[in-house]
Amino acid sequence: MHRFARQWSMNVLLAVSSMVVSGAAGAQELEPEFASWERPRCEPGGSLFAPGEISLEERSEYRLALSADGKTAYYHVDSDTPPYQAIYVTQLKNGHWGPGEVVSFSGTYKDSDPFLSPDGQSLFYSSTRPVNGGAERPDTDLWVVHRVRNGWGTPEHLGPLVNSPREELYPSVTRDGTVYFASGTFETDFEMYRVRRQGNHYTAPENLGPAVNTPDSWEYNPWVSPDGRVLVFASLNRPGGYGLGDLYVSFNVAGHWTPAANLGPAVNTEKDEFHPTLSRDLGQLYFVRQTWDPFVPSDLYHLDTRCLWQ
Repeated sequence: MHRFARQWSMNVLLAVSSMVVSGAAGAQELEPEFASWERPRCEPGGSLFAPGEISLEERSEYRLALSADGKTAYYHVDSDTPPYQAIYVTQLKNGHWGPGEVVSFSGTYKDSDPFLSPDGQSLFYSSTRPVNGGAERPDTDLWVVHRVRNGWGTPEHLGPLVNSPREELYPSVTRDGTVYFASGTFETDFEMYRVRRQGNHYTAPENLGPAVNTPDSWEYNPWVSPDGRVLVFASLNRPGGYGLGDLYVSFNVAGHWTPAANLGPAVNTEKDEFHPTLSRDLGQLYFVRQTWDPFVPSDLYHLDTRCLWQ
């Protein structure tokens, strides 16, 4: 795995799989790409994303979801005024992000953690909204809304196999419809799971196993690549970390997750880093940084992923 620790982009991540599955030949085919890369400018801990446009001082911004072309952004906002927790959308025009507005299906209940499906036709998220016309839920469940001709349709609950009396948070979805998410309670802990799509239903949740989940730490906020090969997630109070919460990566090799590796001091600090998202080409890492003592509203940060291995 030492070859991958020098550079990270889509080509390198493909090289990971190529070398493991196909041996040295796969690496040799990709070797010319390494020579053509320019060294990016790397600011320790990354830099604030869209300051004054998406990242605003007076509120907390959380999970970012970008369209494939990087020109539409969904994110969730916590604020002291209504709507208190809602999903926003904004567009990139002439190099700047316009004022965000609440998406059509959000703004009444506590909605969070937006994720666009790889084909861009569905948006998965977490919510306390009522199920089947009942009362607002005391816990958070996973939902999906699909595109219709004039925007977004009616939110759909992912069902009782996926959702439980615990908190289900931070859905991420692969091309084949497999949903990755975290489940747990704030009084105990969280671990990461996945459910597979079968027709109009999902299978029972599968724990992602000991390579990424540990008994004494929280593992949550899973982001998975469209092909299901790369998993980036947050872990709280994990031994050997840099701060309260750190970001980690694991690779799916022949159906098994490799032991999670800390993404290092290029992104992780003594503060709380969580809510990872990668651009479609895996060239940019977006994440949230939070200061808790004293409390400072969270903001979105980003960095060139090649900075992680320099």
